[in-house]
Amino acid sequence: MRTLFVPLPGHDPRLFRRSNRQRNARVAVRAGATPAEIGTLSSAGAAVAVLVPAEYAINVELFAALDSVRASCAWLESTSDCAVLAGPADQLARLAANPADAAAVPRRSVSETAILDVSTREHRRDAERIILRRTGKPTDGWVSRHWNRPISRAVSSVLLSLGLAASHASLLTLLFGFFTAAIAMAPGYYPMALTGVLFQLASILDGVDGEMARATLTESEAGARLDTIVDHLTYLACFAGFTIGWIREGGGRTVLWWTVGVGVALVLSLARAGRFVARHAENASFVFIDRAVRRAARDTGLATLQFAASAFTLLRRDVFAVIFLVVALTGQRALVPALVAFGVIVANATFSAHHRELAAAAAAERLAPRTSL
Repeated sequence: MRTLFVPLPGHDPRLFRRSNRQRNARVAVRAGATPAEIGTLSSAGAAVAVLVPAEYAINVELFAALDSVRASCAWLESTSDCAVLAGPADQLARLAANPADAAAVPRRSVSETAILDVSTREHRRDAERIILRRTGKPTDGWVSRHWNRPISRAVSSVLLSLGLAASHASLLTLLFGFFTAAIAMAPGYYPMALTGVLFQLASILDGVDGEMARATLTESEAGARLDTIVDHLTYLACFAGFTIGWIREGGGRTVLWWTVGVGVALVLSLARAGRFVARHAENASFVFIDRAVRRAARDTGLATLQFAASAFTLLRRDVFAVIFLVVALTGQRALVPALVAFGVIVANATFSAHHRELAAAAAAERLAPRTSL
């Protein structure tokens, strides 16, 4: 049955320095609803509609609650006392023409984040904090959830308050990655230790663009592709800078050829992984590979895939950055290409030995429901 989203007239508040009315419309479309005008309700028949005042921001769970108002109208009310009027379109048309009658309509509770008050500056700040807290991903590991996200959300909040977009955050992350690579070129223990710290910070910043896009509902295939490119360029630049620093420490020709070999293998492995993502994933994010490997391990029960799933956890950007930080603090540069070589070997062995299982898992994972704002 058709669902209608009807924005009511009024002042359009700015949420993240963007139109709240436009954000609400994007939420509605994402939930499968059709934007409509209040004057069209009387001719919409049995369609279910929701009237949203201009001073409220909504999230997709509001539309899941509309199943409870298919027979008669009700106020859908969050715990913050925000309420919208919903129900059959023809009944809503009569109530809209007689506002006094709407006061007697029963009230039903919805999620506390389904409707957010954005009528004042203070309320908007509260709403922005709530929305940013919801920008984590189901695939986030322990490091991302408890370490990286609290910091990256603070950065996202600042950048959004400046009116910047997710693509700006991606470019800032890339510049920070190049700066980290420049530090890695210097020989000695302290530049290496600083490189580890900066690489960890770059890993935290890597989550900012996605948070900003999810908070403003501006995710796109181009944005996911840009994020992936930034990741790869940061990895490769830091590895190249690290190699130069090792040679400047007196590593010699053996170090050069060893690290060049590992670097070439890394590039080829990223290209192979990119082909897998392009063929099977819903977007350009390499996180899909980790999801596919985990599902393949769970569905098949094969010991080799279970080992690969564990190894891929260590190769995730957030976990690998912590491992790199620990290695950098030891001052043992030889451990870095060894870690990269381990990852390259495990990834290629997994793709080669289990390409059928991974393809089947990827197809199932792509069809799995994903949590969204």
